[in-house]
Amino acid sequence: MYWKSFLPLIIALSVSIPVHSQVKADTLYKNSIKLNTVALAVNNVSLLYERKLNPHWSVLMGAGYRWGGDIPKVFGLGDVIINSSTKGLRGFSVTPEVRYYFNYCGCGGPQTGFYAGAYGRFTKFNGDLTFNFWNGSEYVDAGVFGNLREFGIGIQLGYQFVFKKRFVVDLMFAGPRTSQNKLKMKIESRHAEDLIPIIEEEINKRLEWLGRDPISIDPNPEMEVNFNFTNFRYGLGFGYRF
Repeated sequence: MYWKSFLPLIIALSVSIPVHSQVKADTLYKNSIKLNTVALAVNNVSLLYERKLNPHWSVLMGAGYRWGGDIPKVFGLGDVIINSSTKGLRGFSVTPEVRYYFNYCGCGGPQTGFYAGAYGRFTKFNGDLTFNFWNGSEYVDAGVFGNLREFGIGIQLGYQFVFKKRFVVDLMFAGPRTSQNKLKMKIESRHAEDLIPIIEEEINKRLEWLGRDPISIDPNPEMEVNFNFTNFRYGLGFGYRF
């Protein structure tokens, strides 16, 4: 029978069509949106959008909003001579990024495996603080409105994998960066001249520990400080491809 001559061809086509369909379907998912679950622990909602450019490269844009939590440890200023408390920080961050994935299967699939990249960071936080400190004769309170702005650049290392075709896990396990920071404080207290030297001393202790140059703050109730600082980015993202 003539049909027996076409039997091997029919079998080959029936096997290749599902594979081709799978690859074609996978190439349709060039976008993903991810939630950084680690950021939630510090009252920060952080979302990351990723766009695949080719098998190796992708571009990303992150955005976060913080609605609470304490001031960063470098500004904690919490020792014997001064205590601080805050109603919580408020602010946002924007993080553009580019990544290179080392894994390459040649099948047009998703961005998976180990990756390295570079990212930028713009952050702006503000909050109301209360300082209680010893001015030499008694403990006094001082209300402070703080505003912190950061411009930073860094590198990102991590590992990403996909399961059930549409779901993605992003392990961002190393992301050191260097940042230029501007801190503004408006001190509402007649004891501002006593408080500013203490703030300067405490910040310089932390900068010295980081190997940074000390800063000098003018004795002005509306103070402004510029300094460099080393920070770190990390996270565990869960997302959906589309």
